Amino acid sequence: MKHRAYIALSGFLWFFSGGFLLYKGLHLINDATFRADSLCSKWQTVFGSPQQAATIFIGIGLLLGFIKGRFVLSKTVRRVVSRIASFPGPIRFSDAYSRSYWILIASMIALGMSFRFLPIPMDMRGIVDVAIGSALVNGAMLFFRAARAFQIPQNTPQN
Repeated sequence: MKHRAYIALSGFLWFFSGGFLLYKGLHLINDATFRADSLCSKWQTVFGSPQQAATIFIGIGLLLGFIKGRFVLSKTVRRVVSRIASFPGPIRFSDAYSRSYWILIASMIALGMSFRFLPIPMDMRGIVDVAIGSALVNGAMLFFRAARAFQIPQNTPQN
């Protein structure tokens, strides 16, 4: 595959993973509004209702995700794009992504799966999922911009 295709593939992977986590997180927060033992119910005295507390929690998750996507995951995007650009085309799949990239992906999946077994309130898990999901979608947009702007380096032979 070509450089641009691998960069776009990374963007699609992050976009769909982030979309799934956003959906899951919003669903968890929505379900928590109907439970008496949730943070949404406990904070209803401050915000007026469990639904308004859920809206605030969603906003917090989106803000945290935006910050993580812009300042943390953007470095990962730059590193992956630089790695892909450093190879002469066409690139083999095994060369496109480093081992540390796959370890990062696997550890994020394992961390997300471990949340099911930890005694974390449903709405707190939802906030974390919304934050990570929005960060991944933000990172995906950075991949898509990099794929669109990608120019083959002049000193690299093209096949």
